[in-house]
Amino acid sequence: MKTNKSFILREIAGENILVATGEAAQIFNGMITLNEVASFIWNNIDECKTVDKLIASILDEFDIDDETARRDIESFTAELIRMGMVIEE
Repeated sequence: MKTNKSFILREIAGENILVATGEAAQIFNGMITLNEVASFIWNNIDECKTVDKLIASILDEFDIDDETARRDIESFTAELIRMGMVIEE
């Protein structure tokens, strides 16, 4: 999986905001505020490419158990894929 380059993460007024650009802005009209963990996931999707690698990265970075990390990452990435923000390869 990889991020759709039509969406960019920006810090605005201390908040991490995912913003649609170009053609994506015509389809997705809005912005999404990401918390620290969601921002970490977004920033590591292209490098990790799989849910299992993302889980390993999260476990290295945050104090969270494997089951919770897996459930949260699978749910979050599925939603990003559904919205077209992440592309399955």
